Amino acid sequence: MGLGWHLHLSLLLTICAKDAVIVAVEFIDFPRTVDVDESATVGVVASFTVICNTSSSSRPTVNLENISPTTTFFNLPNALGNGTFQVTLRPGADMNAREVNQYILTFKAECPGETPVTSQLYIHVKEVDRLECEDTFLNTAARPLLVPENAAPDTVIYTVTLKRKGRGSLRFAFEDASVPFTLNSMGEVLVPATGFTRTQAGKLFQVNIMVNDSDGRSCRSLLMVRVQPVYHNTVNFTESSKAVSVFENTGPLQTITRVHAHGEGHVLYEIIYPSTVYFTIDSETGEIKNTYNVDLVRNPELAQTLLVVRAYDMHHPTDSATITVNITIQHQNLQGPMCNPAIYVTEIPETSPIGMSLTILSCVDKDSNNRTLQYQMENSQIPPYSFRMEHNVLQVNTTLDCDSVAMANLRFQYQAAILVTDSGSPQQTTRIPVLVTVSRVNEYNPECPRRFSFSIPENAAFGDFVANINGTDRDYPFNKIEYSILGAQDIFYIGRHSGNLYVLGPLDYEERKSYSLTITLKDLDNDVNSGQQRVTQCNITINVQNVNDEAPVCTPPIWTLTIYSTLSSTTDITTLQCHDDEEGSQLMYTIVGGNTNGRFRMDGSKLRHNKFSYNRDGIFDPLNYELLVEVTDSRSTPRFSTTATIIVHVIPWTTTVPTTTTVTTTTISKKPIILHRTEEYWAPDPWFVVVLTLTGILLFSALGLLFWRFCCRKAPTETPQPLLQNRGKGTERNYIVTEEPSKDKGKDSAEVVNLPQNPAVEVAWGTC
Repeated sequence: MGLGWHLHLSLLLTICAKDAVIVAVEFIDFPRTVDVDESATVGVVASFTVICNTSSSSRPTVNLENISPTTTFFNLPNALGNGTFQVTLRPGADMNAREVNQYILTFKAECPGETPVTSQLYIHVKEVDRLECEDTFLNTAARPLLVPENAAPDTVIYTVTLKRKGRGSLRFAFEDASVPFTLNSMGEVLVPATGFTRTQAGKLFQVNIMVNDSDGRSCRSLLMVRVQPVYHNTVNFTESSKAVSVFENTGPLQTITRVHAHGEGHVLYEIIYPSTVYFTIDSETGEIKNTYNVDLVRNPELAQTLLVVRAYDMHHPTDSATITVNITIQHQNLQGPMCNPAIYVTEIPETSPIGMSLTILSCVDKDSNNRTLQYQMENSQIPPYSFRMEHNVLQVNTTLDCDSVAMANLRFQYQAAILVTDSGSPQQTTRIPVLVTVSRVNEYNPECPRRFSFSIPENAAFGDFVANINGTDRDYPFNKIEYSILGAQDIFYIGRHSGNLYVLGPLDYEERKSYSLTITLKDLDNDVNSGQQRVTQCNITINVQNVNDEAPVCTPPIWTLTIYSTLSSTTDITTLQCHDDEEGSQLMYTIVGGNTNGRFRMDGSKLRHNKFSYNRDGIFDPLNYELLVEVTDSRSTPRFSTTATIIVHVIPWTTTVPTTTTVTTTTISKKPIILHRTEEYWAPDPWFVVVLTLTGILLFSALGLLFWRFCCRKAPTETPQPLLQNRGKGTERNYIVTEEPSKDKGKDSAEVVNLPQNPAVEVAWGTC
């Protein structure tokens, strides 16, 4: 064969080497086992490295394929760079070595052009000493612990149980100290030292018990306790006896007195002593009445009567109590004092001073021979304690105030009554109604709001709300104020009655940053005299807030530059001259277009370049760049931007790309010859092929339809009809009349076909 076969074999191996060798991704130090404490809740569990063997620049991708047993305690692998990945715990992971002591994580690594590889990480969960409480009452189906209301004090009702006891001594404490229980050092829950109260009966208590060990670990035990109510004797009177005096000859079935007993159930009443026919009691209300008209002349023994009344629970008759009622029957004093005036009505201003005399009563009593009369105000004054009596003189007792909603509801009328009582037996009282209308007086000036400074953005539109001046007036009707702006004003206006301040004219922060306004407050309807009005002036300041509403401006908008490719990359090519009229704006510059191969960068407003490449056998950068630079005025919304254009002409230089030479000594008898052939072909986009196909189908369909319309005519075997001449209006037209079967039975239809005027044209018929 000679020496030529070596050359052919080498050439064949070189051509096939690219597709013949398949390299797999490689895990470093996998599979392996790591130990993790079950108390760990967050952090790195393990780190590992994956290597792509075909290219060091390729970045491997790692996916978590499976976790056995299934859990959500672990995050997806986190890539740190250089093929290094981390496995971390999710926040709140709750591992339990007694339930699962090992997790198997299966990872799949992939690199471009390499065979994917899977490997496992074994995570061993180590059991640690920890404190864990029993969770019996956490189950929604668990029934609460039932404790009777009359349980003895300091009785143990529950003992805290633990799944894991931790280390050292344990400390027990209530999370909420207000629960009606006590807790000892052994974790026992006891009935309160004073027992349960009546108000606690029937209630459900949720008790959280905190348990701590010597290492500072803690857990919470939940206890649900329901206090079972126990029946108690509840019927009782607030007093043991009651004395009452009534007059004779008042008629039968007159209410003498009423007794009332407290009880939780349905309480009934009865007279148990003596057995009498002169008095009766309503079993439901406890109201005692006389059965007959009491006349001491006929029945002198009724002057003094002692009744024993029993109250008892209808469902528990043994739950009862008694009260003694002493009834005294007196002779009547039939006529009370007579007074002038019999009713007193007047009107006074609300500024009337305390002690002012309103009227002097003149009263006489014929039955008691004008003996001493007592004058006093009835307790039902509205409002109370407004007036007083000095002997027979009615005086003002307190400040009369109309500036309240309560008085407005009463229509500013004070209601009272004077009681004049004689000294007869029994005493007789005359009631004199008093109606005093208090007229309103405008006493207070309107008050300015507590806030004197407001803000509004400069882009506020016409009619936008600025603030509510919210003036106040202590005179009734409250806060009924008329608002106005002092002086000429074309920027703001104020609601006359609402006090709402609105924008009237345009605002511009750059022209004016604040406005000082004087608001006039005038009260309305605060005095019976409509001319009595008070005015207050309030000075407020409205600050205009700056709003970003203008885009940056670059001068000029287009730059044209020429540089050499050997220009230092640290040298500024140019500096954009951009500015923003908005105060405090910070301009940011970003190249958004035309930066082929990323050869330019922005350092603030300065344009710099990265290293160019003009290698004919490698990357050959463009000679002309049209860079679009976006200039933004803010990092937050609203933001505005403008685009500046920089045209850079690059003059290449032969030393643009530095070359490095590596001297390698290799002894090869004959070097293989590798031939490369470049074939150019047209590969259209898929959408173009689809559109072209559909267009062709539609074109052929149209041609077929057109051909069918021309060909589908009557058969030539049918007898042609004679031509008719139309000579109307000096023109001649040829028609052929054909008859076809009608769709309707027994009817024929005729069709007239218009033919050309040229008699030389022949009509040819065809069939489909």
